Amino acid sequence: MTLLDQPSFILPNHVTNWDPLLVGIASPRMMYYVSSDHIFRLGWISRLLVFLVAPIPRVKSSTDWKTVSSIIKLIREGHNICIFPEGNMTFGGETEELHATTAKLIKHTGAGLITYRIEGGYLTEPRWSRSLRRGSMAGYQVQVYTPEEIKNMSEEELMKRISEDLYTNAYEEQKKRKSPIAFRGNHLAENLETTLYLCPSCDKIGELKSKDNTLFCTCGLKLRYTVYGYLESFTHDKAPFTTVLSWFRWQSRRIEEMAAKLRNHPKDEAITSDEDQSLWKPQKAKRNRFLAEGRLQLFADKLAFQAADGQAFTFPLSQISDIAIHGQKTLIFTTINKDYYELRSRVPRSALKYYEIYKALTGEHNIYKGKD
Repeated sequence: MTLLDQPSFILPNHVTNWDPLLVGIASPRMMYYVSSDHIFRLGWISRLLVFLVAPIPRVKSSTDWKTVSSIIKLIREGHNICIFPEGNMTFGGETEELHATTAKLIKHTGAGLITYRIEGGYLTEPRWSRSLRRGSMAGYQVQVYTPEEIKNMSEEELMKRISEDLYTNAYEEQKKRKSPIAFRGNHLAENLETTLYLCPSCDKIGELKSKDNTLFCTCGLKLRYTVYGYLESFTHDKAPFTTVLSWFRWQSRRIEEMAAKLRNHPKDEAITSDEDQSLWKPQKAKRNRFLAEGRLQLFADKLAFQAADGQAFTFPLSQISDIAIHGQKTLIFTTINKDYYELRSRVPRSALKYYEIYKALTGEHNIYKGKD
């Protein structure tokens, strides 16, 4: 990676848990990473990470001005900053929407910019997967922008350039190759239901399950996940979707279509629920405080947690100010009173279904506008 003489931002796309390591190896100089504050609550692992790279904590489900202040301070001191502007690893294999204030922050600091693209990562370690696969993964510098070039661009122009530089699509990458790459491993389909939660055959939420290389539903749908990342039917019928991405896109649109029906769902009947869940109350960059273990339920007007010991926690949707997902299964939300909670799962369970249904119920859902 070619670094500028001036302090710069390094912006990569985000596909796997290994991305910071890959970008760090490619850089000839030390950089500061902006990381979810979740990594500061992992005991000895957190202490090691703080010692090695001194990451800047960011609370995922809230606007964090302290993080912005830290970034500006470090840039002015002459340091480089690495930010993953998606803020999330991709669920479907395509670069997700970038944080809207990325260009504004870069222009405000007067720093340079380096864009860095990672390819092959999604099929090597899908966000939903239980394990790594043996295949091919590479990263490379796309563009270098000097402070002068950035100054002469509008925020809109800069965001457009960054989006184009970082865009990847795992399935388009496979199509472009003369011979698709095989990503081999064990239990290839397991935990796929953490991303695909809506069945295209029966329209039921949360009925999909996985085992080994198979994804199946209680309605009879049964699909195989191949080493090339595609979905195939076990029967003579055609698979409703051949890629996780096309299913993920349809799922997002379908939930938007169901929004009115979901809002009119009986208030005393859960839209979706899961057992073996745990509720935690973390503090920024500190250890989590365990609250309870039990059942999580989403109703038309509230998120409810029924603890095994009889305790009940109720969070009206109108009191939730922001919601996000960490990793594969952890749902994070903030209330209007600035209280911060995490919901974890012992079993494969989709945090994405709670996130997208919440957005549909509150009118905040952004329907996916890409092509299938």
